[in-house]
Amino acid sequence: WGSHYFCKMPLDQREVPFHQDATYWPFRPFKTVTVWLAVDEITEDAGPMCFLPGSHLHGKLAWKRRDENVILELEVEDYSKFRKPYPLLLDAGEFSLHTDLLVHGSKGNDSDSRRCGLTLRYVPPDVRLVDPRYSGWIRNSVICRGEDKSGYWPNQPRPTSSVIN
Repeated sequence: WGSHYFCKMPLDQREVPFHQDATYWPFRPFKTVTVWLAVDEITEDAGPMCFLPGSHLHGKLAWKRRDENVILELEVEDYSKFRKPYPLLLDAGEFSLHTDLLVHGSKGNDSDSRRCGLTLRYVPPDVRLVDPRYSGWIRNSVICRGEDKSGYWPNQPRPTSSVIN
């Protein structure tokens, strides 16, 4: 249903608090899978995404708002009860997959290199938008596999050539 680049420029000290993507997104049920494709090499000092193993098994969690020097402002309450954060150190071209309920976040970029990833988000056709203010989010969807028998998700035609008009 969507994609975007997520970049931290060199020496950008803003962190991404530990959060669940589902907190931000108006979809139910919680079934979004995100592909996080490393555009750049992601090193320990570049502020890699870290996830909390097993946190996705606890459903949607309570959160609190953070205002200081952060990129996203919603943070899962008491995330320290989960296992130790696992950093995703990736070479350019490698990727990770995570569900919208996985708790993840990152520290600032202490390196002199950009840290950039492309996120690609997928849902099965039974997922629905629950807030009409975000109807534009599904306007350009593409059925990647199978079919949407309900016809809920618009299906943009696949390109027929590599030429972009």
